[in-house]
Amino acid sequence: MDSTEAWNALLEEFRSFGGRAENVIQRDGPLGLGLFPIDPSQPVELVVPKPLLVPADNVELRNGDAVIKDDSAFPNGYADWFRRYQARYSWGAEGEVSVTRFETGLQQMPESLRQSLQRLNLYQLEQRLPGTDWRENMLRRFLNSRCLGRQGQLLVMPIVELVNHAPSAANWETRPDGGVGVSGLREGEILVKYSNADPLRRLMGYGFNAPEPMAFSLKVRLQHRGQPVLVQGGGGRHWFQPAGVEQQEGRLLVKQPLLGFRKGPKLPKSLFLVACKGLNNVEPAELFEQIQQANTLALVGLLRQLEGVVGETAGQLRNGCLDQLDALSHHAGHR
Repeated sequence: MDSTEAWNALLEEFRSFGGRAENVIQRDGPLGLGLFPIDPSQPVELVVPKPLLVPADNVELRNGDAVIKDDSAFPNGYADWFRRYQARYSWGAEGEVSVTRFETGLQQMPESLRQSLQRLNLYQLEQRLPGTDWRENMLRRFLNSRCLGRQGQLLVMPIVELVNHAPSAANWETRPDGGVGVSGLREGEILVKYSNADPLRRLMGYGFNAPEPMAFSLKVRLQHRGQPVLVQGGGGRHWFQPAGVEQQEGRLLVKQPLLGFRKGPKLPKSLFLVACKGLNNVEPAELFEQIQQANTLALVGLLRQLEGVVGETAGQLRNGCLDQLDALSHHAGHR
């Protein structure tokens, strides 16, 4: 059976379980393996109904294959189909290789650089690789980057998870029954926006570079008008809301502020000014600029540490820092 016949047979089985996969084929593209329309003049339709979504904690390695541990809640034969799908088109196609290459590259970075990434809350080895089984850790890293997050649970989306990410694309479509999909006309590769993230967190979480349009703060410390300030890094899900800012025990705690947004450069400072209303001994515009400066200096510091470091992962990290600086620069004025 050639590759096209094998793909079509796999999709036919998927449909027999209640899934939808019309006018799509997997092949190599600019972003690696991805899904493309067979006929760009016709709409594509991909749907994983809710009963076929697989909780990530119900997936394990068995003889090197990613399999469903407990298949009692799924249609008869689905677990065997899932194993073959993962082996040929997902985990076994390039998933394990790509995640292993990236994680190995991070571990081979100079110790001082990894410590800097840890201080900025970009790399926490104990959380990232919690177990002692290397391949099991790689499977977890892979699933974390390919799953749908819903109500605190990660869900594997067979077939649909083969769609690659683009910051400008639309999100996944949530179906009335709780399923997830992608549909409509596509001239080129089928793409979706996985989530809201900035360039460095996309890289550290997913293992690839993307020119994300927004930048959140790294974890940084500074002094503002005589009081210490801790800025917690991160952000994404509620990026359009004011950050949490609290005065506690003689210090100021700032939670995940948005610092740059290419599509709306007035938004970051506007949100920050709202977040700081009513705080004593705080000049919000000045503090916003201090956090901006601290982030810029941290990124320049990472770039200097990366000088002379060779390898694919080092190159990705350099590009991630540059993309982050680009996104960080998109703030001007306020509403």
